[in-house]
This record gives sequence, structure tokens and C-alpha cells, in this order.
Amino acid sequence: MNALSLFNDWLNNEDFGMNGISKCGYNSIPDADVTEKKDAYVLDMDLPGQTEKDINIELNDTVLTISSVKEAETEKKSEKKEEDDGVFLLKERRRSEFRRSFTLPKDIDAEKVMANFKNGVLTVQIPRKPESQPKRIAINIA
Repeated sequence: MNALSLFNDWLNNEDFGMNGISKCGYNSIPDADVTEKKDAYVLDMDLPGQTEKDINIELNDTVLTISSVKEAETEKKSEKKEEDDGVFLLKERRRSEFRRSFTLPKDIDAEKVMANFKNGVLTVQIPRKPESQPKRIAINIA
């Protein structure tokens, strides 16, 4: 298999529904672009509002999982000055999270996977192993 196949394991998780709604609030699943090149696969994922500290990337065998849990900053009421910061009339941005998994082909070089994060875009470079060439076997004369 030379193409990445996507599976959304969040659909099978009881905390998540088909629309990305969980028991704790709304969770949006970020979109990704995957490109197959001669020597690598490249995954680009838009993650606006995230930082590299918010993102977790794991590779387990051939399953690449990208996830994030971002808690809103909490403020102590005693430290908040109403005249400086204002008073919240509506506060919906408390917590955001997602988890997205990709099944990778067998030809990846897991030791050389690299990730970069710039301007809200996560780029994961997944190098491919060179194709194995047939080995010629010498015949010994007995």
C-alpha cells in the first residue's frame, strides 16, 4: 500500500459523537493534506491558535497520532480588575481537544520522522525506506 489511509478513531470513542461533539464541549477535528513524494510522505495540518507545546505527536508501529488538549487560562477573581479587563458576558473558549490518527504504509523510515510547526501549520515529514533491490545469489561449484 503506497497511500496513507485515514481512520478516525474518535468515531469509535464513546466520548465523541459523529459531529465532533463530546460530553465536555465542542471538539473540532483539524483538516490535513497528505502528499506522496518519491522519497517521503508529507502531512500538513492547520492548527490555528495552537503552539508547539499544545501538540503531541506519536508514532506507534505504522500508526501516526496527532493530538492536542488545550486548557483555557484560568484567572483568580481576586486578581481580576473589572475596569481594566472587562467582565465576560459569554465565555465559550474553555477547552479544546482533538485526536487524529493515520495508518501509514509499511515503507516508512520511523527513525527519521520529523515535525515542524510554523504560523499555525504543522508539517510532518515521513521519509520512505528505499525499495529493496533483488539480491543476486552466487552459485558455488561443488
